[in-house]
Amino acid sequence: MNMDTFNYTDFILQWHITHRCNLRCKHCYQEDYSTFEDFDQALRILDQYCELLKAYGCSGQLNITGGEPLTHPHLFELLRLARSRRIKTGVLTNGTLIGEWEAKKLKACGVDYVQVSLDGIKKSHEAIRGPGSFDRALSGICALKSKGIFTSVSFTAQRGNYKDLKKLANLCEDIGADKLWFDRVIIPAAEDSENLTLSLDSFRQLCNTAARLNRNGKVFCGRALQFIPCKKKLIYHCSAGHNLLVVLANGDVMPCRRLPLVIGNVKQTNLLTLHRTSPVMKNLRAVGIPEGCKQCSYAELCRGGPKCVAYAKTGRFDIPDPDCFLLPDKKNN
Repeated sequence: MNMDTFNYTDFILQWHITHRCNLRCKHCYQEDYSTFEDFDQALRILDQYCELLKAYGCSGQLNITGGEPLTHPHLFELLRLARSRRIKTGVLTNGTLIGEWEAKKLKACGVDYVQVSLDGIKKSHEAIRGPGSFDRALSGICALKSKGIFTSVSFTAQRGNYKDLKKLANLCEDIGADKLWFDRVIIPAAEDSENLTLSLDSFRQLCNTAARLNRNGKVFCGRALQFIPCKKKLIYHCSAGHNLLVVLANGDVMPCRRLPLVIGNVKQTNLLTLHRTSPVMKNLRAVGIPEGCKQCSYAELCRGGPKCVAYAKTGRFDIPDPDCFLLPDKKNN
């Protein structure tokens, strides 16, 4: 794709409307737990997003998260406003604050889906997210399903929980979750004080487990672990630099939440201008298929894997995912 050409069918905005959260998870990116968007500023961001969609002539997918989005006093109103502008909406949550009333409100807002984080079965999940968080998250999922809301589960694989994937897949099937999505924890080595990052061997074990579950239709992930055996039509490549932007609660804008490069702030520059003109965004769009990937059968679909992983491990986003065991220098290791 030419770096100055914008031809999107949809455009995703991941909007962190608050940094407030009722949990303190081990792998959280947050340092400040107090900031949140006031309603007037939130309206301006929504307007900017609509201007971007109009300029590109594409549909929108607005994923509202935090922090914990259920702590924001205007969550439901913002969801209704987005839907009134024909934007698809999702909520990414830890699930612990969702009861029957909240699920009913989310349904009334027309939310398209809700993603709830479950980081393994109870022992592993609560080691990461705190006592009582597992049962409250399960209760939240049940409340969402009782209202007919499409509910996915997000699993962040790390050193202490990656072996739970199979049990979690079975649990998701039992409770009627519509989808299990998963990714690795992504933390730069210098900041990984808890030693959460998967080793190459544990990552390979995770991929082998995921491959078996994919064949059984229990796990659906086509991005961050896209080189595991699965149907090629389900594989998609990293959106950073293209049809994805992230806005934090203080107004900072990033190409991806896991790619910690701030390209500006919506309080000074609008989203459309930042997306079109940011040097970081232009450099991301200019990245093609890395040299080491070109002989791989997944090359055109995967395009080197998630840029955030390469950046966390090497400080570069124009090289292949260093953990990919399909790379020529890893195949026989």
